[in-house]
Amino acid sequence: MTEVRTTDAAFVKYADEGAYHWKEISRHWWRHNAFTAERYRRLIAALGGRRSGRVLDFGCGDGALLGLLHKQQPALELHGFDPNEHGLAAGRAMLERHGVRATLHADAGALPDDGFDAVVCTEVIEHVTDPAALLQTIRRVLAPGGTAVISTPIRLAEEPWDKNHRFEWFPSEFRRLLEASGLHVTRVEAVMPVAAVEAYFWRPRLFFRVPVFRVLTNLLSIYGGVNASTWLAMRPRLHMMQLAVLTKP
Repeated sequence: MTEVRTTDAAFVKYADEGAYHWKEISRHWWRHNAFTAERYRRLIAALGGRRSGRVLDFGCGDGALLGLLHKQQPALELHGFDPNEHGLAAGRAMLERHGVRATLHADAGALPDDGFDAVVCTEVIEHVTDPAALLQTIRRVLAPGGTAVISTPIRLAEEPWDKNHRFEWFPSEFRRLLEASGLHVTRVEAVMPVAAVEAYFWRPRLFFRVPVFRVLTNLLSIYGGVNASTWLAMRPRLHMMQLAVLTKP
């Protein structure tokens, strides 16, 4: 039986802040987070417009991505897995509140072999103590011909800056890790240049320390569905996130 171990099993953000991912994809001009919204939009787009089938969010946390999948593709049979009890509790509550039918699982070993047509795994693999084992679990539960979409931050320093991250990878390192999984790597792309983050949180004196670019990008993200964080790119040699699309032979 496969067990997913993380360095932050309690993940206190869920205990302290509740379903914070739902806040970050809300239509509230301030609570909305354009970076989280863009990441979710990119993952859903990478699934290729899938209209039916069983989809698993591996590391679903509070279920916000499942909520978006239901809203955009309501015919999908949705499942989520997360070992974090606080995340699952928040997820069940929020999915019920929003009328989203999804089955949430707490045990990766109990997930069925070849049971899902697609698996998404966003900003999870950097938290686990054995990334190769996580990829093997995804390979096991993915049906032949199925698609997996995985995202993770790009390594920028010798050690991860986030204390909850066990590993981070440069793009070439990440590709090698994926290729060793037995899944076919369709593509790996880097998105969200670092300069966009600098602009997003900049508080210029001219505007009385109000983060005007954050408000602008949030409004564009909420009302126009614009990936404004990438639009603000000014130093394309540095990136924040890499996204991989894989298939099971």
